[in-house]
Amino acid sequence: MTGIVICNRCRKKMDKVCKCGNYKCLVQIYWKGKYYEFRRDEQGYVFTYDKARDKLIEINNAIKKGSFKPEDFTDAKIKERKFENMLERWLDQKSIEERANELSPETLRCYRSYSRNYFQYFYNWDVREVGFEQLEAFKDQLPDHLSLKMKRNILNALHSFYVWLRRKGILTSIPVWPEIKGTDSQTKVAMDIEDQVEVLKEIPKEHIDIIRFLTETGLRIGEACALKGKDFDLKNGSVLIQRTWSGSKLVETTKGKNKKWIPLSDTAYEIACRCLQDRWPEDFLFINPATKNGYRQEFLRRLWRKYSGVSITLYEATRHSFCTQVVEGGASVLEAKQLMRHADIRSTERYFHGSMKKMREIVNNRGKLISLVGLRNEMEVKNRSGVEVN
Repeated sequence: MTGIVICNRCRKKMDKVCKCGNYKCLVQIYWKGKYYEFRRDEQGYVFTYDKARDKLIEINNAIKKGSFKPEDFTDAKIKERKFENMLERWLDQKSIEERANELSPETLRCYRSYSRNYFQYFYNWDVREVGFEQLEAFKDQLPDHLSLKMKRNILNALHSFYVWLRRKGILTSIPVWPEIKGTDSQTKVAMDIEDQVEVLKEIPKEHIDIIRFLTETGLRIGEACALKGKDFDLKNGSVLIQRTWSGSKLVETTKGKNKKWIPLSDTAYEIACRCLQDRWPEDFLFINPATKNGYRQEFLRRLWRKYSGVSITLYEATRHSFCTQVVEGGASVLEAKQLMRHADIRSTERYFHGSMKKMREIVNNRGKLISLVGLRNEMEVKNRSGVEVN
């Protein structure tokens, strides 16, 4: 084995406790014509004998693999690789991406929240020392009151951090990642137009325009709140969807990072014309009379929960329902995909929830079809047997 463990006081080779009575030690390596000494573990403490032996074995394994770099074992590098220090660098990088519109403000907010509330579990660890065992223990200690979806989001954020560490060359590989099994997702549903009409009667009149516009266009809530006068082409009856609200920040891009025109239904066109009468191009289309400013998503969600009288969410009642209605109205899945502005047709398929009323009609029509086939067969039998058929 290359290297020895020596006493950090008398600097003699030692075993467990030095003859001088000292128990602290350091690792000494002679490699490529130079001596190197390492004295601290990943937590920043001076080596005890057992810790020093572990480090010596680690160094020798790195030498055998050809990956040994003396600077990786210095106190400065050990401090740099501490989980909390690397995490701070990662969040700084994410902040830069957010300012460049490469990351949504809401995603950055979540990353910071997870870092503050959950990732402290790994503080004082060297990021290279965190493996599957530590990750699984972290997963298992997450609070029981968190939903499975939230737990997955936390683990996904941590995985994003480790992908960044791999790309930066801090890690040579990413640990095997623990899985959260099971589901607590609720079945999504859609409303038909008749039910929407009845529910909209319960929404206060001063807020009805933006809710109706959502049902007529299938826009995401943040996108509708972010519409401005300059986005509309009334001559062609269309609107350009090019920005949204991400948390409390208005961003000049959408969730899909694209800008696309969509057609306006007659009702949506009428709403747009009326609201645009006293708006400048840079003004928001929809102004909340309660605040005199543009609407925000959470205000509309609270409004819907308070007045709608139904258990489904505003997002289901508008965007999910819009997708279902256009497909049930005869649009192909590809046409629905274009109207929904989805990048992947599988997303569109997830937004379709055949209404129970429509599904019942399909089932009943099947029964009628079977009856007609049976009657036709009976008539053919009678014809072949020479029986007169009236």
